[in-house]
Amino acid sequence: MTAPAYDFRQVSVTAFVVAYARGLYTDIPLAKEMFAVLRDRGATLSGTPWSEQKGREFAPFVDARFRAVSRLIQEKDATQVLELAAGLSPRGMDLAQRGMVYVEADLPDSTVMKREIVTAILGSVPANLHLCPASVVDRAQLLACCSPFDAARPLAIATEGLLRYLTFDEKAQLAANVHEILSRYGGWWITPDIHLRKWMVARQTPAHRESESATLGRDLDPNYFDDLDHAHAFFEGNGFTVDSRPLLAGLEGQVALPEKEDRMAELNERRVFIVTPRH
Repeated sequence: MTAPAYDFRQVSVTAFVVAYARGLYTDIPLAKEMFAVLRDRGATLSGTPWSEQKGREFAPFVDARFRAVSRLIQEKDATQVLELAAGLSPRGMDLAQRGMVYVEADLPDSTVMKREIVTAILGSVPANLHLCPASVVDRAQLLACCSPFDAARPLAIATEGLLRYLTFDEKAQLAANVHEILSRYGGWWITPDIHLRKWMVARQTPAHRESESATLGRDLDPNYFDDLDHAHAFFEGNGFTVDSRPLLAGLEGQVALPEKEDRMAELNERRVFIVTPRH
């Protein structure tokens, strides 16, 4: 008997954990405004596996990966961006107001909520910000989200915080979808989602892992990369070339760094990948 398809809506709760860390412990543009709207709507970490303390400890990584993606979008001079599983990221609001064509693809329920939040903050959704309901593993839905883009200009595709929730089969489907889109438009897939198992094991107690798995409806341990070589091999095996950068490169003085030595060591080891289709 075929196992039922995973309900990706179970992952949506994690978006608030990230919004919590951004809103309270970073100065990312519009992050505090977004957190204020969420708080007014009654959003809370209560009843989740993630405590306020964990949100505080998570904040330097959340800050660094957000800024790393934004920096690379700027470095590439991208003028159109597709952010997959955008969640409660404020980047689209910020960049769309600066004239960039920005499409956020996310599940339908998340897209409805995001529209309400953007409207609460800005008064309306900017003309250049397109909120598109789509699953990252559904190629037809993702291609439909690309309709606002100019085919003559390269496209930056961003995934920030997504890959750890996908099995390797789902990662491969996502990679095939991204490859198809970038083969049509040209451009780059920018992602800091290079999660190594050793980092997760070091920071999670068995009780937290069990609670997280129960909340998400799946154990994330099989989804992690064994090491950086494994991550490179995954992207290369799915038809990409990989440019690997230190996550903190170019962010000196911009990120509030963790106090614990082990967390700092992990942050220094982390990478952001810029991957392009191999022809």
